[in-house]
Amino acid sequence: MEDDTESKKKVELSRKEKDLENREAKLTKREKNIQERENEFRLITESETQSYPWIAQQVADYWFTIDSKNATYLRTKSHPAISAAKQVSEIAKEKRALQKQCKMYEYQLNFLREALPWLDDYMTVDPKEAYKIARGQVEGDEENYEKYKNWLSPQEYATLSTAEKYQRALDRYLKQPKNDWEAGIIYERYVGYQYENTGYRVEYFGATRKKEDMGRDLVATKGNTTLIIQCKRYRAEKEVHENTIFQTYGTAVMYQLEHPEQDVHAVVITTAKFSDTALDCANYLKVDCHEDWPLRPYPLIKCNISKTGEKIYHLPFDQQYDNIRLNPEDGDCYVHTVAEAEKLGFRRAYRWQGDRSQK
Repeated sequence: MEDDTESKKKVELSRKEKDLENREAKLTKREKNIQERENEFRLITESETQSYPWIAQQVADYWFTIDSKNATYLRTKSHPAISAAKQVSEIAKEKRALQKQCKMYEYQLNFLREALPWLDDYMTVDPKEAYKIARGQVEGDEENYEKYKNWLSPQEYATLSTAEKYQRALDRYLKQPKNDWEAGIIYERYVGYQYENTGYRVEYFGATRKKEDMGRDLVATKGNTTLIIQCKRYRAEKEVHENTIFQTYGTAVMYQLEHPEQDVHAVVITTAKFSDTALDCANYLKVDCHEDWPLRPYPLIKCNISKTGEKIYHLPFDQQYDNIRLNPEDGDCYVHTVAEAEKLGFRRAYRWQGDRSQK
């Protein structure tokens, strides 16, 4: 009786050990799959080439699998076609390499078309003319064209009227995808424009100082009142937390110490909402908070009358755009289109050589 019990225990122990081994094997396989997927994801996200060869290889492998199944079918059907199956297999191997190369070219072309919107128009030009333009660039104006090569083809720059080519460059700039920093700067400019409309003189501190802005995206001044403004362009579901409140309050206090003659206030503006804790802290520290402040279309072209009386307009991608401060009392203004600016007598800003256009 005892022998039977002992035997059953051994059998049960053996079963549990096998079960454990199976679970460990499954866990090991699962970890391996996770690691493989992480490696695949890393290959995509950390790719340093415009043609994304890893993705192209996956596409080629997929079609190779389809072709291989067709070859297998030809070999194993009721009336086998051995010769045809062999041909399909050989073609599949060649097609696999060509498919990968074609996909890599496709991905690179899409990348270039996204980065250089004018390529779509350039691709329709007669081949001989395209070669001539590509080699000759813009005769006599190569230096100035450098500023617009991301948005205009050489042919467009050479043949379009001033208003047409700069308006087209502006339109393409607006459509081009922006990284987080660029998107943030656009929002700061919009907020600054709103304050300028209420009589403030705005310094675009974040755009001009970049990482050294000390949390001051905008410095808006009217009389002896100065607002230190931090802008947060977030998705609607994201919240602004108390760390932003503390940073804005701290940099406003520092500005007050540097400018004792001014009455300085801290302001935080966001497209999203503030957390409850952030609002409590802001209320205690007297930081003005404005939430649900969306980015809306507004006139982007700055028209500025310089110290020497020159009437010059600046586009958002121009070198001095964020340094230009507009004073409506002097005739400065914002306009929507290049044609509108030129109709008012403003000319395009030349290549920057100093601060003579700044007031």
